[in-house]
Amino acid sequence: MKAAIAWVCARRWRQALLLVIVSAAIFLPRLGATGLSMSEGHRAIPAWEMLEDARAGEAHWLVPRMFETAYLRKPPGMLWAIAGSTAVFGETEFAARFPSALSAMLLGLAVWWFATRWFGSPWGLAAGLAQVLLPVTWPSARSAEIESLHLLTTGLACLVAIHMGVCRSRSVLGWAAVFALALAAMLVTKGPAGVPFVLAAVLVLGIGKASLKRLIMLVIAASLSVSLTMGWVLRPFSQVTEPAVRQGVESFLWDTSNVLEILTLGPVVLLTMLPASLALLFPWGPDARRERQASGEGATAPTVDLSRKLAGASVLSLAFLTAFGVDNARYGLPLCALLTPLAAYVARGSAGAFVGTRPGIARALLLRSRVAWPVLLLIGGVLYLGVFEPKRRASSGRDAGIALAAHLPDGAEVWADEMIEARPEVLYYAVREAERQGRDVRVRWLKPSFLPDEQPAGLLLLLRDDDLIDEVGAFQVVSRFGGLRELSRGNVHKYTFVLLESSE
Repeated sequence: MKAAIAWVCARRWRQALLLVIVSAAIFLPRLGATGLSMSEGHRAIPAWEMLEDARAGEAHWLVPRMFETAYLRKPPGMLWAIAGSTAVFGETEFAARFPSALSAMLLGLAVWWFATRWFGSPWGLAAGLAQVLLPVTWPSARSAEIESLHLLTTGLACLVAIHMGVCRSRSVLGWAAVFALALAAMLVTKGPAGVPFVLAAVLVLGIGKASLKRLIMLVIAASLSVSLTMGWVLRPFSQVTEPAVRQGVESFLWDTSNVLEILTLGPVVLLTMLPASLALLFPWGPDARRERQASGEGATAPTVDLSRKLAGASVLSLAFLTAFGVDNARYGLPLCALLTPLAAYVARGSAGAFVGTRPGIARALLLRSRVAWPVLLLIGGVLYLGVFEPKRRASSGRDAGIALAAHLPDGAEVWADEMIEARPEVLYYAVREAERQGRDVRVRWLKPSFLPDEQPAGLLLLLRDDDLIDEVGAFQVVSRFGGLRELSRGNVHKYTFVLLESSE
């Protein structure tokens, strides 16, 4: 075992290859084995419609649509990624999820690269493994969701910002350009959700010994990136005049009914980041100060300073999230890109750089072996793939959609709202199955606030009728639909839906 570890650690290309193999083993197996579930349909379906319309010569890359309605809740970055993946792999669940898996793999390599530059080789390998083997990231890395791509773009912007404080002066301009690109990609993926992390990284750079020139370059790069992104990609959102499904940023900020969740967000996020968050125990304290003083301006001093920047940015970003009133721990995911590089600092320190009581603490937290956590987490990853994920994805609406297709005649037009909000894949699979059987079905996402005046003959309504929402009762009192006759009923997860025929 020791010989194999030494052989891998001896060359950086071997370390990178190991990271690729491990991340592929976690993120790729059975990636497309199950139907879309949870909110995956809200990412995949608009992306597929976008690509289909582009192939037909009716491109709408900047204004996403889902079931013929402008869908403006999120920027189009993830939709572009899924559309690109679909162009290569076809319209499959694997293609929808592959961008997330690839993002997780690339972030692991990025963390390894930066940590190796900062703390040396082979210690950067510990950081890369800490990133790809961090359990909290696995669900998003194997889903057609925004989080994994957002984690990559936000994490890269943070890592580059901190690197600006230590890179050689002649390469600062290039890194400023990379920072601008990463920031633009972050904004295009999930809007301003990653700003607290990038802001924290820039601020800790300013608090340290970074030159004023580098800070000014970062600010200029950020300003150009935000201006171009807002003007080119996000401005079309505000210019859409047709009825659209929207959601403002204020929906995710301060809500007095969630004060407890807001105030406990930081500890909750750190708990979800275990075991990587244990590295926050090492950059500060009397032993760290003695190590810094003893090293003077030697090789050890920069590693202590860097670890404090990473730890400081981590804590500061959580403080920003709390100040902004964020109550969902999922928005803390980008924190891992600041935490996992600290694994390299801990691994390096446990090999002899630490002083005082820290070597003993490091050995205890590393379970007496530097390979203990990677092995345990890899076993955990296998269990997640084989046991937990199948249960998590069992609520897919694929079977319900295929069953629904039997009740959709050729030329049917289906109006729906709450079912698309809850599980849009039901309608997607229904339309796809109907097409396979040679029937043409049209689905429109229409909210009560913008129902069209015209009403097609033989209109069908797909409405929710469960303990959470009684959409059927709301439509039955609308005179324009006349009597509503039930054609079929189905269930997906905790939702019950009814297909009704309007008899106006």
